Amino acid sequence: MSKINKIIYPFYKFAVNIKTNKPYKKKLGINSSEMNRLRKESGPLSTFLFGKKIDITNFFWYIHGLNEIFLDETYRFHSKKETPLILDCGANVGLSAIYFKRLYPKAQVIAFEADQDIAKTLSSNLHSFGFDDVEIVSKAVWTANTTLEFMSDGAVGGQIVEGREGSTKIEAIRLRDYLEKEVDFLKIDIEGVEYDILKDCADKLINVKNLFIEYHSFLNNEQKLDEILLVLKKAGFKYYIKEAWNNMPMPFVDSHQSHYDLQLNIFAYRL
Repeated sequence: MSKINKIIYPFYKFAVNIKTNKPYKKKLGINSSEMNRLRKESGPLSTFLFGKKIDITNFFWYIHGLNEIFLDETYRFHSKKETPLILDCGANVGLSAIYFKRLYPKAQVIAFEADQDIAKTLSSNLHSFGFDDVEIVSKAVWTANTTLEFMSDGAVGGQIVEGREGSTKIEAIRLRDYLEKEVDFLKIDIEGVEYDILKDCADKLINVKNLFIEYHSFLNNEQKLDEILLVLKKAGFKYYIKEAWNNMPMPFVDSHQSHYDLQLNIFAYRL
């Protein structure tokens, strides 16, 4: 970008936001030059973010997470509280928890991560950033306090499975039990079991002010999007939906090619 464009661009952004009635806001995330530096890095699975050492499990998904969380600010929300309660289901290596603590430094964040090895990385990263007040729950969120079978992929795609070779036993907790009081932000990105959990929590969602869901539709399973949206509607939410991943660029041709046939970001909010 030329020097002239660098000067003009912020004013252009301001004009666009005025035209679309969107409030102009300073990004909480990182700038494009920092992102370019991270894209070019290779070698050991560790780097620096905001001047702090951070360990990662997969560089591709780390960059994807930076884009989604710190550049696009997908999880940004407003709260009048200094100490909002945030439940981060599917915390992975901690990018979302780090974002929440930068957004609201005094927030009460509970981070759930089912993959035991990734949960250790999550703990290390939060400690590196000085966010030792984040409560880490190294269990899967589920519809009961029980034991489940889990298949790890070593990155972001670990799943609850049944009878699959190579799976391991993990502990699970019932998310519903955490919704007895007001929750300012609930994030659910848990690789395909979101429908079961939302159905179990349906009558408790009245206590949730902002809810983010990444919806995953498995190719060979019945789609549940309509039922999820009905749960949200009955709980008093309005919702906005965006594509999370372009699974099928040509759906009529690609309909048998993907593990997931649909991934959506669902933003549920109250007016």
